[in-house]
Amino acid sequence: MTFTPTQKELFNKNIEALSNILLKESLKE
Repeated sequence: MTFTPTQKELFNKNIEALSNILLKESLKE
């Protein structure tokens, strides 16, 4: 399995965005 840097970057950005959304949601409660 080969990961191009761009794929890794996109993956990391998706993880970051997801965790940010989850954080905001949990802070709302």
